[in-house]
Amino acid sequence: MTECIDAEIKRAFSLSRDERTAVRELYDGLCAGEEKPEAVIFFCSPEYDTAILEQELNRQFGDIPLIGCTTAGEITPEGYHTGSITGAAFSREHFTCVSKRYDAISNFSMQDGIEFGRSLLEQLGKITDKAGGSNSFAFMLIDGLSGAEERVTASLGSELGEINLIGGSTADNFKLIQTQIFHEGKFRTDSAVVTLFHTDLPFQVSYTHHYVASDAKAVITEADPITREVLEINGLPATVEYARLCGVDEKDLDLLVASNHPVMVKVGGTYFSRGVMGISHDTQSIKFACAIDKGVVCSIARPDDPQRNLESLFRDIEAEIGPPALVIGCDCAARKMNFQVRGILDEMSGIYAAHNVIGFASFGEQYNTLHMNNSFSCVAIGKKARSHD
Repeated sequence: MTECIDAEIKRAFSLSRDERTAVRELYDGLCAGEEKPEAVIFFCSPEYDTAILEQELNRQFGDIPLIGCTTAGEITPEGYHTGSITGAAFSREHFTCVSKRYDAISNFSMQDGIEFGRSLLEQLGKITDKAGGSNSFAFMLIDGLSGAEERVTASLGSELGEINLIGGSTADNFKLIQTQIFHEGKFRTDSAVVTLFHTDLPFQVSYTHHYVASDAKAVITEADPITREVLEINGLPATVEYARLCGVDEKDLDLLVASNHPVMVKVGGTYFSRGVMGISHDTQSIKFACAIDKGVVCSIARPDDPQRNLESLFRDIEAEIGPPALVIGCDCAARKMNFQVRGILDEMSGIYAAHNVIGFASFGEQYNTLHMNNSFSCVAIGKKARSHD
């Protein structure tokens, strides 16, 4: 199954559960024609056998630069699907891309981020000397179980300077066992891949969430920032106090309740979400998908209208760059779960499809120097090229 937007960017997907058929359909949709694309990104269900998928991706795509990852759901030209593979191809006429991978990302230091960012910029500088925030952006895929997102995003985003970064933490549905990133012909774990896109097409990097900070306040009084585990809130066992702040009995506290009431931390005057990944009633502790340390002051969120929020985002994007040819989107897996339970997933999928989103349900989202949850980060790419630099 495929959908071609235009010569600059192609989108495609396959719902086949057979790895060979799925890759062939993806390749046919993205790479039909005489000219090879500059780069291809893809997002695939973790239910595929990645050993077979890897073999077929290499056989079909050959030397075409290819990056991708496993997900908790795929955003295709039809909106959300599970058990699928979807992707986008970028033409050589309008894009120049360089990618770099860092392995053993769980041991990543701030200094590593500085050196990693400099190396990426040097690679791009060898191709063009006119790269900057107006014509280049960065897209990152990072292992969603590494616990390294804050360090990587803060250091790398700072080093990239005016070049905006968005990204997503890779997922494995909600198994929390192993997520994988594909780069240079192999699926890998404990890695991050960053791609710099230099283009003459207009684009806009954006971030949104549909939550409002409530009057319910929480102070993290005991936590392990390494494991992202919160043990006490307001001096009480974490599950006890969090349940009270959410307005439910402790026995009813689960991931669905948490997806409706993430904690909000204010950074630079803006609230960003910290999502819950696990709840232990035995130890009365809560595991977060973002680092959260002792002494942090939070507000407990309440949900607003997600449809209205998303439509507003796309109206703002279109006002800046016109209708996008493609939106690369990283949408929190907890949001998707919430949409399903509320019975609005089809409506949200329709909004994504109407605005040409290709992406995935992630274990975390990155936006410039910040890592967060329960959000949607994206880069929208316009259709009409600017005058060449």
